[in-house]
Order: sequence, then structure tokens, then C-alpha cells
Amino acid sequence: MKSRFRLSTAAAAVSLAAAGVVGVSTTPAAAASPTCFYAGTLNAYGATYIAWQYGPPECFGVAPSGTIWHTWSGAGSWKEMPGNGRASHFVDYFEGPAGKAVKVVTESGNYYCNYDDYATNTWGGWYGTSTDHC
Repeated sequence: MKSRFRLSTAAAAVSLAAAGVVGVSTTPAAAASPTCFYAGTLNAYGATYIAWQYGPPECFGVAPSGTIWHTWSGAGSWKEMPGNGRASHFVDYFEGPAGKAVKVVTESGNYYCNYDDYATNTWGGWYGTSTDHC
């Protein structure tokens, strides 16, 4: 389950640096007390904290420009997700023992997913989807 909160619009802007498909079906566990590790400038949807079952907690958000970002404890700052994706906001999160996936929606209503394979700890590129899952 995900926890949703907004970062303060007065939060300091971070120097956002760039960082790096298979269906999964389990929902991540809810976090008791979410924090998103680092300040950042996100759009009105704010950040979403995910307590993954098989990996460390992670936060996701979209910048006002539409670029897609994530961060985690020890990342040092927010990192742009690979694949040059653009979105309005995140809509869903999926996880299984082999990996995790995130789903976004664009301003035009199109849905895209990105998958992280736990074996390689590598996010793939964004791919379109019309299903409920990634």
C-alpha cells in the first residue's frame, strides 16, 4: 500500500541528476511513518512513499516539467528515472519477488510502466500499457 503526502512548495530545489517488462502483482506493504529522504521540487501531486516488501523503501514523484523522479535512503538526492519519461503523476505500484514496477499517467491520459529487475537492480525504459497492471 502506498502513503501519499506533499512536499512543501517552499522546500529547497534540489539539483536533480539522472540515474537507471514483466508483470508483477503483489501490492507493497504500507509504511507507518513516511518520509521522502530528501527535499525536492515536485508538481501538485507531491511524492508517494512506497515500502517495498522485497527492497528498501523508495519515494516517487513528478517535477513541474513532467520529468519522473525517485529517491531512497542513501541516494543523496532525487534521481531522474531512466527512459526520459514524462507524466502527470504516479497511479500504481506493483511488486513480486523478481522485481517491482511503477505506473504513471500522462496529461493526455496514456499509461506507462517502468520495471526494475531485482536480479540486476536496473530500471528498464517506459512502455505503454492499457492493462490494470504493468
